[in-house]
Amino acid sequence: MQRAKVPIFILLSTTLLSATTISELIDNGLANSSIIQKNRLQTELIEAKKEESRASRFGEFDMVGSYTHYNLPRTLAPIVPSALSPNSSVETTQDLFTTGVQYSVPLFTGGALQEQIQIDQLSKSMSQKKARLSREELIYNIRSLYLSGLSLQELISAQNLYIEALEKLKEIISQGVSFGKKAKIDIIKTDSSLQEAKGRLAQMQSSLKMIKSTLSATTHTPNIDYLESIEVDMNGERTILVDRDSLNGLDRFELQDLEIEKGSRVISKVKASKKPQVALNGYWGDNYDIDGSLNRENLWQIGVNLKWNIFDFGKSLAKIQQAKIAKLQAIVQKEVTTEGFKKLLAQATNKIESALADYQTDLSKLELLQESQQIEEARYSAGVATLNDLLLAKSKTQLTKSKLIESGYAYQNGVYYLDYLLERGEER
Repeated sequence: MQRAKVPIFILLSTTLLSATTISELIDNGLANSSIIQKNRLQTELIEAKKEESRASRFGEFDMVGSYTHYNLPRTLAPIVPSALSPNSSVETTQDLFTTGVQYSVPLFTGGALQEQIQIDQLSKSMSQKKARLSREELIYNIRSLYLSGLSLQELISAQNLYIEALEKLKEIISQGVSFGKKAKIDIIKTDSSLQEAKGRLAQMQSSLKMIKSTLSATTHTPNIDYLESIEVDMNGERTILVDRDSLNGLDRFELQDLEIEKGSRVISKVKASKKPQVALNGYWGDNYDIDGSLNRENLWQIGVNLKWNIFDFGKSLAKIQQAKIAKLQAIVQKEVTTEGFKKLLAQATNKIESALADYQTDLSKLELLQESQQIEEARYSAGVATLNDLLLAKSKTQLTKSKLIESGYAYQNGVYYLDYLLERGEER
């Protein structure tokens, strides 16, 4: 396939040692972006929460201890029938110390704990997809800025050549004036066009400096000097998938599906909390009396507790309603996302096609204008055309050359934006 390339007007100096590439900026941006780091930490936080929920299934051991001073003596151990026999003695104290270990574990939660684990897993998947979307967005932003910088870089180079041509023309006219062949007014007209061209050059240089500063801040790359040129393939084939099944495979739509599933899990969790909650509790420890001498009583116990909420004044129903509304919001949001995405996809495609058409038009127009400029230069040298005709021809040629550069990079920017929408920017 024959490829049409954006014409490159930049003449590299032999003293140029290195150039900043787009891949270097993207790598630096991904490695140093605070947004990317924030997303990574959020994923790690959710993973830690998921591990917490998993560990809750096995209960927990606690080391416990206490000290209590009573106004009246208390027994070291609970009074049981054996302690009431005539031959038994009951140890009492006003300063009671206790140390021990207790263990509690949920035996049955109605499925609430399992639902929470699933919710945590869904939250982790959602966080990972959000992180990938953030990476895609950052890559596109860097590429878009880079293309804007490249466009200005080439426009500046072209403008310098235009200024150089005007200066040569001014020199030729000055020689003609000295020999009486040209009017002095032609020098003034040429100098006016020259100053206008230099003003335009200063504007472009200022814009390029601002873009480089933005790129430097975005990618944490210091001292961006020269941007390395890239090859723009104007005939690149782009596969655009617009059917619903293809859209559902994108992270932005899978994210909505996970949000809907999370809503269902939250509903199930709230319903599970209305079921009986059964827990096992155990304790082993000692009570101490140190009023006069050290006495110790060993105690242990194990038991099963049941808790069943039978009425909470509509609190659980309100939670279920909130979860249902959140799920409906996720469903509606997916439809909104789908509709908006299709519009963006259509706009991206139209921009690519429009930029391609503009490029082809400008390319054909530039060839004609360059030929016309050569004719006007010959006519002016022969004295059969005015300087205004020549300057107008040069101005039109330079304007079309600038449009050609801009349309070429507008096309590439459209391709990058399409890659961003289809979430394939990082793989390219």
